[in-house]
Amino acid sequence: VLFPVLLFSFPLFFSNYFYKMSRKITLTALATSTPLSSPAGGQRSIQSMLQHEKEKEKTTDVSLQMIMQTLQSMQVKIDKIDNIEKNTEDTGKRTENIEKRTEYRKKSREY
Repeated sequence: VLFPVLLFSFPLFFSNYFYKMSRKITLTALATSTPLSSPAGGQRSIQSMLQHEKEKEKTTDVSLQMIMQTLQSMQVKIDKIDNIEKNTEDTGKRTENIEKRTEYRKKSREY
């Protein structure tokens, strides 16, 4: 049951990771391609762009953390349901065994 959840969550994690890495490369290239003689206003706009990207990454990270927590919570609930199903099956088997023993005792008393 854990496998489908992992199969679903890993692509989300890795695609976000690679997206971040590609954005960092692009932003780094952008920051280094600006000539040193550019006016202070140009520097501020690049810095504000970088800050904006960092804020977007934080928001994405928080969203991914929430998704992972939800998936983990769902996995715990699925595990509990699996345990309940197993216990129900075991109880059914025990009940059948008790019925068989009771039937056997009745037959042995008749003889």
